[in-house]
Amino acid sequence: MTTKKNFKHSAILKIKLENRQNTISKLKTGDLVKTKAEDYPLIYHYGIIDRTEKGFFILHNHPDKRNSKGGTIVKEPFDKWIKGKEIVSVEPTNLKTDDIDDLYEKLKKYKYDFINFNCEHFVNFAKNNDYVSPQVLRWTTLIGIGIVTFYLLRKKI
Repeated sequence: MTTKKNFKHSAILKIKLENRQNTISKLKTGDLVKTKAEDYPLIYHYGIIDRTEKGFFILHNHPDKRNSKGGTIVKEPFDKWIKGKEIVSVEPTNLKTDDIDDLYEKLKKYKYDFINFNCEHFVNFAKNNDYVSPQVLRWTTLIGIGIVTFYLLRKKI
């Protein structure tokens, strides 16, 4: 028995799937893709699209993956990478395949570090040589406020 609620839910899922497929079909080299991280839904994961005659790839910095130089900047097929991820946003850039290849060559030996070299640092560096992760700044600020609040509350007791 189909209820009105189930029908509405399935219609929304269909629209989301169509929007996702439409978004993916329009991705081009240099686009920065922001997704919800698989294991940590409050954290985002970022990558850079490289769409060439050789295929449709994404470059990203991942703590559990290694490239041929032992670093964590990896290039993998987009369809493999996107499975199970929700696309949050896409930001176009002027990056070309040569720029992406140069960036990979410069950074391929570096290893992931949540505070100092995560996927957001990587895409911001690629985009405008700005080595920053607003996500890390936001989380460290919240943690700092939490610690100070805990300390102040504990002192008063």
